[in-house]
Amino acid sequence: MTKEGEATGLPRQAMRLTRSLPGRVLGYGLIAAGLLVTLRVNLFTLAQIARARTSVPWWDQWEVVEELARRARGEPLWPILWSSYWGHRMVIPRLLFLADARWFWLASLTWLTLFLQFLHVALLIALAWLLLKRGPPAVFMIATAVILNLMLSPFQMQDFVWSMQTMFALVFVAAMGSFLCLSLAGDKRRRLWVALAIALAAIGSLTMPNGLLEWPVLVLEALYLKLGRRVILALALAGIVAAGSYLWNFTSPVMGMGVGGMLRHLVQAILLTGLVVAGPVAFISNAAAAVCGVLTLAVTAYVSARALRLNVPERRWLSALAAAILFLVLSSASVVAGRLDPRYLGRDPLYSVPVRYPTMISALWTCIALLVLYTCWRRQVRPVLLGFYAIPLFYFMFATVPLQFIMAEDWADFFRGADALGSAFLLEAPDEQMLSRLWPNRAEREERAAFLRQRGLAMFHEPRATWMGKNVAELFAPAESGRCIGAIEKTTGLDGFARVQGWAWDLRSGASPDDILLTDATGRIIGLARGGLRHGYIPGLLSEPGPVPLSHARFRHSEWLGYLRRDGGRSPEPLGLYGVLRGQRKVCAIR
Repeated sequence: MTKEGEATGLPRQAMRLTRSLPGRVLGYGLIAAGLLVTLRVNLFTLAQIARARTSVPWWDQWEVVEELARRARGEPLWPILWSSYWGHRMVIPRLLFLADARWFWLASLTWLTLFLQFLHVALLIALAWLLLKRGPPAVFMIATAVILNLMLSPFQMQDFVWSMQTMFALVFVAAMGSFLCLSLAGDKRRRLWVALAIALAAIGSLTMPNGLLEWPVLVLEALYLKLGRRVILALALAGIVAAGSYLWNFTSPVMGMGVGGMLRHLVQAILLTGLVVAGPVAFISNAAAAVCGVLTLAVTAYVSARALRLNVPERRWLSALAAAILFLVLSSASVVAGRLDPRYLGRDPLYSVPVRYPTMISALWTCIALLVLYTCWRRQVRPVLLGFYAIPLFYFMFATVPLQFIMAEDWADFFRGADALGSAFLLEAPDEQMLSRLWPNRAEREERAAFLRQRGLAMFHEPRATWMGKNVAELFAPAESGRCIGAIEKTTGLDGFARVQGWAWDLRSGASPDDILLTDATGRIIGLARGGLRHGYIPGLLSEPGPVPLSHARFRHSEWLGYLRRDGGRSPEPLGLYGVLRGQRKVCAIR
């Protein structure tokens, strides 16, 4: 083997292939194709996220509203921050919600979630560079494609769009940052890096329960890096304090197997952990996902052990990567303890693991892929064994692309539909059929909506909250005639109100107007609607299957949903329809 071959760890056959022009063209061509597919999915996902963001609360966010109301009534801050909610002490998330209410009027936190996720992406790319910079450029390019593909996967769409799930992005980026900081503690500024590692681990612990798992992993990482007794003792003491304070007077609903149940039913617990780890394979079969996950954990443990025994310049970066993998595996096991039971092991082809966990799964498989790529480069494990990972990774990244597009669009429509229900709150329309999908307890929902109205928060701070009862001409200038087309398709009578559905399209911009105004004969606004939905399909809110009318079949997101206030019991049919042009103070008459 030549010196070049020894430096890169590539076998002679691979070296011959990389020297040949056809081999390089084929290799880089496949990498480029993978990157192009990845970027196409990324752009589609970001477009759907932009379409779906909403300030209308959904499910657990209504509990956040209640906590804000308690604080506004003068209740002490700390008991609210420290209280347990479904096993979570959400100190940091609650502070974020309080800040959002104070300075941003409880608007969507999608921007913060994406910032944290892109920060995580940047940390992973930096880690990949530190591990692979001495290897062939193609290996780093593959690593970058994997990171972008998995970390921005549409399987995480609920976490990206639902403001409540900002904590999922936060806990995992805090963990990765903590492990990386500790890996830098061998440098001159040891105290600074250890302090940063402890601070980030504390943030994770005060965000979600699995954040507590960072502490034992940090201790193991410090032992591996031989950072000394003082560092190990500091990490151990900080972890004991964090866990002890967290568990003091701690209550959690019994939903999963629990730690005791996992120990008593070890085989089932391992299979359930595999089910969580394998993630999207459960779309095929939960049983297949469980087997795939368990095999992946076993092989990864072997590969990690071989890699950590290497005496290489990348040793400390390997420690951070191995720590991240261990933390994510332990987090997957914690899901089994807290949320799952053996019923999830059935052969139901539906993805039965709650859809909030793909953020964790994506991070885990990204870290596993980096370990595999590094080990392939160093040739410490046979390529045939490492090829085991090719099947699930190809499935996650490329074979499920059609399913990823569907999931991204479905969740975008759901939250877009939830945003449309903001009009029901603004008009106080009694549409219990729809509003119960946001929060089922009507008395609680109405009380909390009244608080939001009084404080001018969430949907009550949006411009549309001030439009009702005013004349269109007072608010907007008219656009050129013939620009917008559309019609009302369905009207459902309510008590003094009506739910109205229809379609609208801006021919110039090639998109549906975000807001639709419904007016009486004088131009006074008597109803509000939100556009940009698919025909007859708002997942989780309403589903009216059937062929799309020929009048707008070519306009995919042209539907709108809104509410109309009846005047003296007269017919709810409006006499005027207007679309508010995006980014302009103009409206177009819909004909």
